[in-house]
Amino acid sequence: MSDENLESERLILKPLSFEELSYINNNEFDNIEIIIELEGIFDSVKLAISKKLIKMKNIDKNLHKWYTYWMIINKENEKGIGFIGFKGIPDENSYSEVGYSISASYRKQRFMTEALERLVKWAYGFQYCRGITAQVLKTNVGSNKVLTNCKFKIESSTEQYDSFILKFRH
Repeated sequence: MSDENLESERLILKPLSFEELSYINNNEFDNIEIIIELEGIFDSVKLAISKKLIKMKNIDKNLHKWYTYWMIINKENEKGIGFIGFKGIPDENSYSEVGYSISASYRKQRFMTEALERLVKWAYGFQYCRGITAQVLKTNVGSNKVLTNCKFKIESSTEQYDSFILKFRH
């Protein structure tokens, strides 16, 4: 795999190019070198990809890793099992929001926790990033558990959502 990829014990995180995201968005999966668990491409993932493509069209390629999805690849079977990524470069407060999804057959096995820990470690390496945020439906028990496992704290709540934060530096 490319040196652009991030690795953990069981996973490879591959930053998807604009072209690769376009292929996924257009259901052209044969144009991607990694076999993707198609059950992991939910409508919400497709919507997020289409938003990412609009943003990525107009930014410097050096910033794409902050905008793209990183495909989560299971080292054991070399399949793409999910996606994780930021919604852009850190904001005026130096925080970037993360989002993710994983194929149902790979849930409750700590794959997403492992992927998030690795992506957080990558983001920590940027001096201008003070931390990561996430907004999750209160009913999404799995995502709430992943964030708690990765030491995120609830910063605020509404009736429907919990807003999490992980602070790197002050």
